Amino acid sequence: MAKLGMPSVIISFEEAGITAIERSKRGIVALILEEPKESITKLLTDHQDTGGNQIKAITNPFTVYTTDDIPSELTEQNQEYLRMCLKGYVTTPYRIKVMLQETSESSAAATKWDASLKILATDRWDYLAIPTIEQAAVDTVSTWIKTNRENKFKKIKAVLPGCTADYEGIVNFSNKKIKTATKEYTPAEYTARIAGLICGTPMTISATYAPLSEVIDCDKYDLDENDEKVNAGEFFIWYDGKKYKMSRAVNSLITTTQGKQEGYQTIKIVDVMDMIYDDIRNTAQDSYIGKYTNDYDNKCLLITAITGYLKQLEADRLLQRDYSLVDIDVEAVKNYQLSNGLYTKEELADMSDLEIKKLDTKKKVFLKAQIKILDAMEDIILPVSI
Repeated sequence: MAKLGMPSVIISFEEAGITAIERSKRGIVALILEEPKESITKLLTDHQDTGGNQIKAITNPFTVYTTDDIPSELTEQNQEYLRMCLKGYVTTPYRIKVMLQETSESSAAATKWDASLKILATDRWDYLAIPTIEQAAVDTVSTWIKTNRENKFKKIKAVLPGCTADYEGIVNFSNKKIKTATKEYTPAEYTARIAGLICGTPMTISATYAPLSEVIDCDKYDLDENDEKVNAGEFFIWYDGKKYKMSRAVNSLITTTQGKQEGYQTIKIVDVMDMIYDDIRNTAQDSYIGKYTNDYDNKCLLITAITGYLKQLEADRLLQRDYSLVDIDVEAVKNYQLSNGLYTKEELADMSDLEIKKLDTKKKVFLKAQIKILDAMEDIILPVSI
């Protein structure tokens, strides 16, 4: 028999808020490097260096944060690609995800990178570069990027040489010649530098006119030709008469459509859109889906969490201040009720917006939002009266 004892009062506190949207780290480069089989085998097993020091095996892919993380066992060329990438711009890239692939002449050019791309697809990164990519494989990799962005919810991008993809996920690095004091690079080789430069550009600014102090020569065009190249969706190094620097920071998109206008052509704008997409989607998967009753109060808590995230982006000068809004999509709720035969059009017409927002929508949460992403200062207009 249970013992009742004296009456008791038990008080506990439960936090009402839903987990805030988590801001992800951005500026991650993925590099695929070709390396001799014996080097890869050595790197993937415990071994001793030339000085007799014990070196722990790495994984493939492995991560590089600074030059200290570059394995000395890599070929000098691959070490150079990593150093180039780490130059960045205002900052260095947050990290480089390095995928080693066995050097091979026998693989078909168009499918040569498939196995490495499949492995990289399971990780999170922002920009891909393949310094030894053949021109025959450029379109294949471009299509792979588009497929992942459009169909697999992965907002990844690539810097590819001479790739007229006409797509916001591809940066078309179009220089034919890039020369430094020590070497002349192919366009494919220099994509490692360009991907690092983009990933080292804070989201509050753009890579437009980013200087490349190491460059001493490149293919040159007149101002009209430079304008044409930008309008063709090319991102390139140019000489302003004093120094070498990047052109306007655009991706390869040139065909705008309804809902995909000028903003989609800008590297900075697309980076911010991708960050917002990733942050809300990933946090929703980890902290919301299946974890809360789908009633009006919890919908409001979710709205508050997303609004708080957008307000933080406003404070960080990525979004226009006092503009961001998130709310339940009344029209979508109405359509849901009608399509499922829950209410008639006449019944819904007699309801207030608040009443409609409180209607049961089973497992679905219909939200809508508005934001304005801030671009960088690039075009200055100054009429001067004299």
